[in-house]
Amino acid sequence: MPETLSTVVWGTVELPLERVFRYLEYAGSSPSKPILEKINALIPKTRGLAKPQTLSSISSVKEAASLHKNDLPTPIQNTAFLAFGLCTVGPAIEQEAERLRETGRLLDAMILDALGSAAVSELCEQVAYRVFDWAEERGLNASRAFEPGSGASRWPLENQRLIFANLRAEQIGVELTSHLLMRPIKSLSFLIGIGTEIKQASAPFSCRGCRRTDCPYRYEPSGSSPQRR
Repeated sequence: MPETLSTVVWGTVELPLERVFRYLEYAGSSPSKPILEKINALIPKTRGLAKPQTLSSISSVKEAASLHKNDLPTPIQNTAFLAFGLCTVGPAIEQEAERLRETGRLLDAMILDALGSAAVSELCEQVAYRVFDWAEERGLNASRAFEPGSGASRWPLENQRLIFANLRAEQIGVELTSHLLMRPIKSLSFLIGIGTEIKQASAPFSCRGCRRTDCPYRYEPSGSSPQRR
């Protein structure tokens, strides 16, 4: 039977400034002092609006629903287990960002939108590291996280259906549209392969290997992993 790793509602969402800078297209640099002041001023609002929730499960390949082996990313074709993850911070951040845009506060809207993206990205990384822990406890390796439609993974967006077939997304209020987009928008999904035939990844999320080296959102973690919950 699939093992549910976590269905969690976090009390507080983490917002590392380096991650926020990435979503404002300041990868590798810092914004000006006025922009930084606006970011810091909007962080409490973001935390107040966010409703961080996660859902994840691990299944053997034989138990996974709607799985065709050839649909798996090439590096995990020989995986023994699959970890499915889904994270969201709810709809309130995107709704407030839209309200700010409609009232002409375009800079505030852009920063709030980036804060929401950073929040759900950080949340997803925390869940992915729980998968790494699960694998390590059993003497298994875990792959990087593959996100449907991500340029770094080159895994087609159509694989959203695979992830949603293996998670009860309605438990955390997330739905998949007919165009394979998630609602609320500030939601992320991923797949990790686990097994002895899998090469251990140094970090679950990285743009290393993506050919878009000039991308302003590029993220290649270095050093130690973030603190795990």
